[in-house]
Amino acid sequence: MLNHMSKSNKKLPGDYIAGFIDGEGCFYLTYRSETRYDRPGNPKYFRWTPYFAISIREDDKEILGKIKNTLDCGNVYILNRKGGDKMAHFIIQNIDDLYTNILPFFEKYPLIAKKKHDFKLWSIALKIMHNNKKDRKRCSSEDNRKLLSIREKMRNYTE
Repeated sequence: MLNHMSKSNKKLPGDYIAGFIDGEGCFYLTYRSETRYDRPGNPKYFRWTPYFAISIREDDKEILGKIKNTLDCGNVYILNRKGGDKMAHFIIQNIDDLYTNILPFFEKYPLIAKKKHDFKLWSIALKIMHNNKKDRKRCSSEDNRKLLSIREKMRNYTE
């Protein structure tokens, strides 16, 4: 079950958040198919969604509220897992928030650990998706191939 958390009023230094994300954050891409049963022929659509997320133990949830307030976007949830454990999640999937808030934030406060590789690839993918949205066009075959390649590189990165 998800419980929405209230906003924290405290902001954090950008370098602190970048360091926290180096350890606990995740940049990822999903590729989903959706069948539109309400349309003749039940057409299937495919779409990319970029995500930025942090998952930590529920007893550390207050830091996520402060990160949310500093980044000025996203949502914080508490997820009840099997066995009674609880996890706190900070998630941003709104492409405009990712493009206007998250991308510039991590360009200003760069990641320095392994996650910088994922961010670099993710930011390329985000720019492709944002340009398609801005131009109100579907992802071309070429862009789709680029996004698939980026996602595969993100999955395979081991350095």
